[in-house]
Amino acid sequence: MPKNMHSLRLNRLLPPCLIDRSDYKTIDWEKDGKTILRKISMIERCLPVKSVIDFGGMWEVDGLYSRVCSERFRIARVTMVDKYVSENWMRNPSVRNGIDFRRGDFSDDEFMSTLEEPYDLALAYDVLPHQMDLMHTLNLMLSKTRKFFLISQPILPDKTMPFRNSLVLLSGSKAYSLIPFREKWAEETGYWANFSDATITDTSHWLWGMTPSFIESIMKSSGWEPVYEEFWRGWLPKSSKWRICGLIFKKR
Repeated sequence: MPKNMHSLRLNRLLPPCLIDRSDYKTIDWEKDGKTILRKISMIERCLPVKSVIDFGGMWEVDGLYSRVCSERFRIARVTMVDKYVSENWMRNPSVRNGIDFRRGDFSDDEFMSTLEEPYDLALAYDVLPHQMDLMHTLNLMLSKTRKFFLISQPILPDKTMPFRNSLVLLSGSKAYSLIPFREKWAEETGYWANFSDATITDTSHWLWGMTPSFIESIMKSSGWEPVYEEFWRGWLPKSSKWRICGLIFKKR
């Protein structure tokens, strides 16, 4: 898409107050604009819905997708869940308009029990690769969703892997002894160097490399069918074998 056409479409999907993007100065619109546009377009494909929950929607976007749901798509009930609160979120009340923010950990059973009524639509943008117990967290998220579940994150295309349904745990994780991982392979897939260091043991870096077929398999096993997918390079370097995915699943 030509740059000017991309900008026009992004402006159409953003709330009027965001066209100048003044509330989100921390976003690199030049670098991330294409990915932001695609993530918003995925939400648009699921309309109409009456409620949405945005899991982990604070990181680097300060609740942007929740705000778009509330102000652009006029979704009546918008909840965002995150463990963290950004400085911009705290000091800028305009980014919080129409959003029911719940500060908490959506991988925690006790916290998730406080979300009593399920939502029509759930956003899981760049959150699954960071979960220490992927299936437990995913099942908790799905338990609060009744119609559509949206996933977007970097993935390893199936064609780059020796087999389908692949899940890769980098050796920076404390689970290295359970799932050995060769550093040479990390270099070949063009992954970020600071996460391919076997000495890293910070559990905030539990990064999982998933194939689309793996994500599809675990969603199907939980009763969800894929209804849409797309892939793009986005902010990833041209030499990278990774892609960013957009996946929409509908509950059976």
